[in-house]
Amino acid sequence: MPIKNYTASRPTLEYIGKVQAALIAHGANGIQMMFDGDGRVSALAFVLPSPQGGHLTFQLPCEWRRFEQVLKHQNVKRWDDDDYAYRVAWANLKDWVEAQMALYETQMVTMPQIFLPFVKGNDGRTLFEQIAENPSKYLLGGNTTTA
Repeated sequence: MPIKNYTASRPTLEYIGKVQAALIAHGANGIQMMFDGDGRVSALAFVLPSPQGGHLTFQLPCEWRRFEQVLKHQNVKRWDDDDYAYRVAWANLKDWVEAQMALYETQMVTMPQIFLPFVKGNDGRTLFEQIAENPSKYLLGGNTTTA
């Protein structure tokens, strides 16, 4: 079965705009577009209020070039233009964000919980990047190295 949204045909900026609108409607009070070398939006950085006061910054990436490789590997043959993978990646990201907003609306989670892997620390790296760099720091049982 082809990957979700493989028939996405709306302009990419429409999908990006829907992600921004969902974030704003659910409490984001600042959104910034990050661009790659081709002038395409590669991430959305946004600010949410922290439950403890202050604000948290998040960076939600759209790794559309990696996604393009998935489409090629799955033999999806709908390459009607150069923006195909970019458009479908953002369509999928839009669906994911909308699903997260539906979960948030149940009050089972907070906005910061939803986006926790994407929160940026003082060093500019996301929590996910920090964990990926040093996973043993976060593993149950502490350090897993043996002496």
